[in-house]
Amino acid sequence: MALRNDGDVIKGVGYVAIYAAYVEEQIDTLLGSLDRVMTVDEKLKRGQTSSKIKAIKKRLRKLDPVAFEYLLNDLDTCTALLEARHEIMHGRIYGQLDGPDILHPGRPNQQKRPVTSIELYDLANQLSSCCGVLNRPQLTDIPMSVDKWVAT
Repeated sequence: MALRNDGDVIKGVGYVAIYAAYVEEQIDTLLGSLDRVMTVDEKLKRGQTSSKIKAIKKRLRKLDPVAFEYLLNDLDTCTALLEARHEIMHGRIYGQLDGPDILHPGRPNQQKRPVTSIELYDLANQLSSCCGVLNRPQLTDIPMSVDKWVAT
């Protein structure tokens, strides 16, 4: 069920944080489900989510790049959403009495820009959708492919 935008920027930031954490959990689980294809070392397990996604994609390409093309594309989408989350979570939002709230990004190469609750709730809802997209293949497609790959 989609979150309804109530106009509250602060709650929107909170939802972005929560749903991004759920996506990161799904990525950890997905990586673990591919452990039989290539062992996951402790450094990777504790590493950045972007590194985990790269490792997952490498394993999926080794398993069956054609069968998992949809998941490779979904991982690209999740990467972009997590990057948008990064901008929000590591930036600073300043409210104004006579104008829109302004996001000051944490990275020096990005510009200040307006930020709205609509944007934040939309990002949170997209991150929530990513959870389902990443969970579904773990139920059937990946276990069957891994079993087949191990047997050969």
